[in-house]
Amino acid sequence: MAMYKTIEKMLITTRQELIEEIARNRKMEADDLKNEIGDIYDSADNERDRQLSHILNDRDRKKLIAIDEALARIEDGSYGICEECGKRITANRLKILPFALLCVPCQSEMEKQTGQFRRSDEEAPYKDLSVIETEEFEE
Repeated sequence: MAMYKTIEKMLITTRQELIEEIARNRKMEADDLKNEIGDIYDSADNERDRQLSHILNDRDRKKLIAIDEALARIEDGSYGICEECGKRITANRLKILPFALLCVPCQSEMEKQTGQFRRSDEEAPYKDLSVIETEEFEE
């Protein structure tokens, strides 16, 4: 399909831009380490900047993996097919999120499920507080 060729070109361009951005960030980080002079506040600022850079680089690496996987799916003919239900992912969704793995209904369902699991995991430490013997605290 012509649309897939357009998306493939866009993915390749985005991939190249991400690789260049990661390389620039690594070079700047290395230069910052060489030039690091200052007091404890400067060190704290530099460390915070390094941590933020690592978070952003991690996101970029994950995005690169998603792009590579999308390019592989285009190559093998499985691109644009929902991995959950096997139906076609709409062209509009693929234009907005070209490395989408799920159609909108399946993505929505997955987000509902993970949101519920996350909520119950967050509440779990507090659920058992009601069954603790109060005698332990009444000394």
